[in-house]
Amino acid sequence: MDTPLARVAQPPRDFDIDVLRSLVAVAELGGLAPAGRRRGRTVAALSVQMRKLEEQAGVELFFKDGRRLALTESGEVVLRYARRILALNDEAQLELRKSVVSGQVRVGTSQDFGEAWLPPLLARFRQQHPAVGLEVCIDLSSRLVRAVDEGSVDLALTLDAGERPNTVCVGRLPLVWIAHRDFAWDRSQALPLALFHAPCRFRDKAAARLDEAGIAWQVALVSSSLYGIWTAVNAKLGVTLRTPQGLQPDMEIVDAKFGLPKLGYVDVSLSLSSAAAAQSPAVAGLAQLLRQALQARIAELDGGLSRPRD
Repeated sequence: MDTPLARVAQPPRDFDIDVLRSLVAVAELGGLAPAGRRRGRTVAALSVQMRKLEEQAGVELFFKDGRRLALTESGEVVLRYARRILALNDEAQLELRKSVVSGQVRVGTSQDFGEAWLPPLLARFRQQHPAVGLEVCIDLSSRLVRAVDEGSVDLALTLDAGERPNTVCVGRLPLVWIAHRDFAWDRSQALPLALFHAPCRFRDKAAARLDEAGIAWQVALVSSSLYGIWTAVNAKLGVTLRTPQGLQPDMEIVDAKFGLPKLGYVDVSLSLSSAAAAQSPAVAGLAQLLRQALQARIAELDGGLSRPRD
């Protein structure tokens, strides 16, 4: 007989950690396709995982909200516990590695993440793994990709790396037009731009989209560093295009303000060199930390913006 007491006595079902991680990605990104890019899985594989999770939970977790997948009330409960379970799992993994991980890690990052976002993470990693030596290279994404291929960098965080071996798309960030909040543009004049030296994919995209929109533009300043670009923007010399990651206090996104064309999204990728594909514990530990922190940062930025459309 199926009595309340008998049901209580049944052993609890165990949630799959990997499936919970996929749930968090789907919830943060609002769909199976973007979550699949983050998790390195197909839409079909994620769909199977979500059905499996609903079977484990015994409740429906999602409903369609336009083009996005939204969480039911039960789904929100599972998501809340999933984040706590994953945090404990990852904390345990890092603690177990803390006393045994040693070696040297050469990490590269694009300038967008290297100035303010990366240093606290490296300090945290060093605190957890004091026996690991760190070497940091902050450079253009194109150069970091070559460094990974050549094996002079173990892992690299890059923008717009494309489809590559040993590369995982962690997420996507919008490209936006950025200017100083007091910058004024006389629309009878060409739009002044602060850009990287050519070749630069962002520079090419800016020129192409402005030309398509019939907006005259001119190069007001070129720089080989992101610091130089931000200096020009803060001096109100012109507009630049980047992700919102480096947005500084006196800057603002001016897409709507100036009626500038949408720029779409850029992939944020984590790449490992062929030699590091075997993943020493030190490389694997830092890669895991960067990936988790970056996913959280992308979700934070994405949640603070209205999504532009391609």
